[in-house]
Amino acid sequence: MPPSLFRRKKKAEAVEAGPAADAPAGSSLAAYADVYSLERVSARDGPPSGSGGPSLRDRARQRLVSEVFGTLRAMPCGAVLLVDGVTMPVISSLFRVSELMEAGVHLVEHITMRGPDGNYLRRQQLTSLPALYFLTPSVESLGRLIDDFRNPKAPAYASAHLFFSSRVSDALVAKLKASPAMPRVRSFKEVHLEFSLREADLFAVSPSPGAPSALATLFRIDTDKPAKRARLHEVHKIGTSLATLFTTLGAAPIVRAATSAVAAAIACATQEKLDALDRAGALPAVEEAASGAPPPLLLVLDRAFDPLSPLLHEFTYQAMVHDLLPVAEGDRYRYTYVGNSGQSLSKEVLLNEADPLWLRYRHMHIADLTVELDADYKAFLRDNEASAGLASGNADLSEMAAGLRAMPKFQEAMGRWSLHISLVSELVSRYEAFGLEAAALLEQAMACGSSPDGKPCTSPLADLRSLLADDATARSPIDALRLLMVYVVTQEGIKPEVRRELFELAGIQPEDQVAILNLFHLNVNLTHGLKPPKPPQRKQPEPAVEPAASAAPVRESGYDVSRFTPPLRSLAQRALSGELSSDDFPYMRPHLAASAAATPTHEAAGLPSWATDAAAEPAGAAGGAGGGGRRLVVFVAGGVTYAEARELHELGREMGCDVMLGATALLTPQRYVMELKELKALESRVEQRA
Repeated sequence: MPPSLFRRKKKAEAVEAGPAADAPAGSSLAAYADVYSLERVSARDGPPSGSGGPSLRDRARQRLVSEVFGTLRAMPCGAVLLVDGVTMPVISSLFRVSELMEAGVHLVEHITMRGPDGNYLRRQQLTSLPALYFLTPSVESLGRLIDDFRNPKAPAYASAHLFFSSRVSDALVAKLKASPAMPRVRSFKEVHLEFSLREADLFAVSPSPGAPSALATLFRIDTDKPAKRARLHEVHKIGTSLATLFTTLGAAPIVRAATSAVAAAIACATQEKLDALDRAGALPAVEEAASGAPPPLLLVLDRAFDPLSPLLHEFTYQAMVHDLLPVAEGDRYRYTYVGNSGQSLSKEVLLNEADPLWLRYRHMHIADLTVELDADYKAFLRDNEASAGLASGNADLSEMAAGLRAMPKFQEAMGRWSLHISLVSELVSRYEAFGLEAAALLEQAMACGSSPDGKPCTSPLADLRSLLADDATARSPIDALRLLMVYVVTQEGIKPEVRRELFELAGIQPEDQVAILNLFHLNVNLTHGLKPPKPPQRKQPEPAVEPAASAAPVRESGYDVSRFTPPLRSLAQRALSGELSSDDFPYMRPHLAASAAATPTHEAAGLPSWATDAAAEPAGAAGGAGGGGRRLVVFVAGGVTYAEARELHELGREMGCDVMLGATALLTPQRYVMELKELKALESRVEQRA
């Protein structure tokens, strides 16, 4: 692989990824993929948090083990676990099926799943087993529970132990009490855990099953009553889920939010839910700063804070895999390889923290990875010479005996190495085939406002025209669309006649053009671009780092295709250091240092009329310089990118803090564009107003 493929300023050796020279003679590394195990390392063995304490995943697992599955100790015969569309992702993100079986769960049933005909799927009746119901407190889920016991003479299960992911309303409690299921209920508890884990400290709050994406629901400009009800429902659902997060963390947070309507409404709803939990005694008291453990800080943002980052090509391993390869829901990836007999085989693997190699390499730049992966693989073969010699057929009797003893572990490890070498090879191939270097260099110039040499980006439109007119590169339509969207966001918008010209040049179909128009919903003016916010006030003079592309921070990595840093990192760092402006990120509770006559929080933040102020916030909310010991939770309504997740993961490590990131979705560029298309198409009057 030529060094210029990823790096232009620094000269460095780069080894092309592929089957290493030390592979067993006469075979491909991919031949070992059929022995790759998906369940050898538990997902809970993820990287430690920045402070070295338990991760969010560890805490959530422990809560469910103690509060839900602890019930199984009194059930020697085991039980059936019943979940719904909200709690199923919670369970599947924390436990493997084998772990549930070891705990005494014989079967996991999804009670609200429907078949192709729209009817609920039939479930097996196990009248001799008790049932653990872990459900969201909804009318549908409670109705399905009641149906299981509607016939007293033929109940679906012997008894019912009820666990709810959040607070159960009085109306639902009354419905349960009056139902035929009540005589079978043996226990009832509100667990308050309603989020799923994508990584050790990366969580997701998903929309209701069958509902549109949160971005589409929250950012629509519809004024009709159904749209308003849908937005309000989504806001309260997110607020409920975030409140349960702090029940899991064991501390009430200080809540701050951006002044945008979406972020402020979610923050206010979250504060309301936290107050309700506190009144019910389900939330630990706020820890005083004097105790040495400041309360967590929850910072609520929405995707309008930075509409640019999800569009850019990112060349770290995890982000590149999800951008360029067909990774299915649940981080499942199916790839093909050639078996020992020359036949073509396929295998589905999980690209998550259960794989130690994925854990090691996921945040590494692909240029560095091609070098390190090759070196690490050769070192692995040297450390396992006996097994490697046995696999190649070049071993004597003593070597064969040693190799046979180590062969199972060796084959398992070889499967992992084969997978990642195959992945990296495919990524490099697609990087070259799709002409991503030229596209990324233009993206970075527009996003950073300068060339790699530091010269101002003066001809982005001409460069964009030239790139789109290049027929020699097999550029995908989505890449062309992303380039146009980056131009709209970073430059001074795009005039209608220029827009039509570029659409035709890039071959963008009318149904795809709406994604660009709908950037309007994320505060991108179609004729003036993204208005840069005012620079923040800092304790010490330093360059302003803001979401605006013109002020984008630039990496000092030497990779010209990877100079842009997502502004979320800078914002999180300022939050940990106590440098956030209270005007731009107001508190849901007025700060003690603020005047008693200060503007009410919901007015300052542009909150809806149903927002109410809460009591004064405890001292120490701003956090100390350096952020040591601080716990920060950042939530982004509308979704976050893998690049942003990596940046906050690294920030927590560097500052020695627990930094947790959450969102309504993990965004790939394709998903981001699709969700923008999901928004209602702008009417001509809205487009003219832009």
